[in-house]
Amino acid sequence: MLRKPFDEGSDEPDEEFDFDGEDTDVSGRLILTRDGAEFVLTYTGNHRDAVPYEALRHRPDEKLLRIFPTVELGGIKEFQVELPWWSISDHSEENDRFFRLQVARLPKGFNTIYAFGLGINKSYKGFIREIEDHTTCTIVRFVQSGEEGISTDGTTYCVTLERFERFRAAVERNRGRGQTAVQRVNDAEAHNAFMDLLHSKRVDPKYTKHKVIREITEEVATGHVTTAEDRIALAGAVSEAAPKIAQEDPQRLVQLRDDLELVSLDTLIAEFESNLEGSKANSESHWQKFFGNNHFALQLIFSTPLVVEMEQATVKSQEADGSGARIADFLCVNPVTRSIVLVEIKTPGAKLMRKTPYRGKGTGTVHSPDDELVGPVAQVQSQMASASESSFTLFRGSDFDSVNEPRGAVITGKVSSLTTQEQRDSFSRYRAGLSNVTVLTFDEVLERLKHLRKAFNTHR
Repeated sequence: MLRKPFDEGSDEPDEEFDFDGEDTDVSGRLILTRDGAEFVLTYTGNHRDAVPYEALRHRPDEKLLRIFPTVELGGIKEFQVELPWWSISDHSEENDRFFRLQVARLPKGFNTIYAFGLGINKSYKGFIREIEDHTTCTIVRFVQSGEEGISTDGTTYCVTLERFERFRAAVERNRGRGQTAVQRVNDAEAHNAFMDLLHSKRVDPKYTKHKVIREITEEVATGHVTTAEDRIALAGAVSEAAPKIAQEDPQRLVQLRDDLELVSLDTLIAEFESNLEGSKANSESHWQKFFGNNHFALQLIFSTPLVVEMEQATVKSQEADGSGARIADFLCVNPVTRSIVLVEIKTPGAKLMRKTPYRGKGTGTVHSPDDELVGPVAQVQSQMASASESSFTLFRGSDFDSVNEPRGAVITGKVSSLTTQEQRDSFSRYRAGLSNVTVLTFDEVLERLKHLRKAFNTHR
């Protein structure tokens, strides 16, 4: 590793230390330099098109590590970690599993390998997403102790490492419970797969007494969770009303079901519409979470039946140096044709067309698409290509149709943001000319949901 820049017990740099020190691993090289009061670690991959990136900075006087994540997180651009015990003299070490350089002695929950990109492990990004959804901060500072919350200048959100560790431990605990629940359901599925051959009876998953595992098992097995209070109240109401309903109005239960569906749809529409403006309008993580929590909204907005099979689906694995991965927000499947649709969710605030005309004047004006539209379209097209190329591996063991060419969809922007008819015409022509990619705007999604609500009322 790099030679120590400090003498033992000294906070002052050794005058003979070469601040342009370099170390390498199988994926690239790590360079240490100094910038004023800060030491800077820059990593460059070995591949031809590699671009050096500044991985972290260290201020010995503040005992502070500044980490710059390579994966886009939304509004957060920097993590700061207070680590009194951390020293630039032994800043890095070799990872025992991947045999690549990693930051030494970072707390649990952080990505540490330079070649794969530093930052928060993807399993714990919900912690950061909550800060992004409720603030406009661009920096998260993990402190040992002291006051938490937004800094006076509004740029930094301070949170203790202890709070983050409690969250990380809870995530791992829940992951273990989830794996237990899934295994119970899979064990039942394995038994039922052979029941006709072995002349055995169908079995249901085993429901443990542990509340969380029991509810996760129910969710995996049935797609919904009801509490004990819900089940007792529902059973009592149905038992009491069943004789009268059977005699007086057999359609009553059907109507009750429709009423519940309408209430759910009304709530969904109200939440969707209220967040088209304001702080949530430009929060990609919020809208990905919204559609993740409301899969049926994705099913409703397309003209073909869709089932969400996977979220954050990796259609192309990363290279050895951590680059090149392609991840779709949602991988959906048409249950009739078994063909695949890859969906990318952007934001209502995304731009659709450039305001400055490409050419022409008056009604002959032509506008070109904005990068915020072209980029997501190119992104989903690359995902489609990867899904098609690796279909044998990607869909092995499933009943997806790996022969049909995958389709793509992008939900982004608002038609109402296009201020002229020429912009709207140019937008319509652009998306009509796309091959196997559907572009829908957020206000179009809203209108489809409202139309569905109206259709439900009409047929009641």
